Amino acid sequence: MKTLPNVLFAVALTCAASSAFAQRASAAAPASPTASDIRCMLAMGAIASNPNSRQAATLGAYYFQGRISARAPNLDLPVAMKAEVARLDAAAMQNEAKRCVALVNQASQQMQQVQAAFAKPITVPAAPAAPASTPK
Repeated sequence: MKTLPNVLFAVALTCAASSAFAQRASAAAPASPTASDIRCMLAMGAIASNPNSRQAATLGAYYFQGRISARAPNLDLPVAMKAEVARLDAAAMQNEAKRCVALVNQASQQMQQVQAAFAKPITVPAAPAAPASTPK
């Protein structure tokens, strides 16, 4: 898996500058890790609007959706996303895009390290032989 290219930053910045985001009220920092991950899903959605970045951003959205599901399995995600997007403005979306792309890149690098560790054949030790039973 390749890391998200720098072009994603430009796409996120463009989307963040759109009038839809510019009309939002100024946003404070998210109150929880779940809210932070929801913001990342929103940023990945904005990035995915560029066809050249869609695949990488979609993988990023799945990454954050998994984090959200692990933390809050009963969360009504569409409702939570609508509430969070209402708190974002252009500057906040720009900052979120940078932060979230960095998180996806970090996770991608970790997966590359795991993949490299398994690139060589794995030797599984043989099970110890069972003791021979002696007839009585």
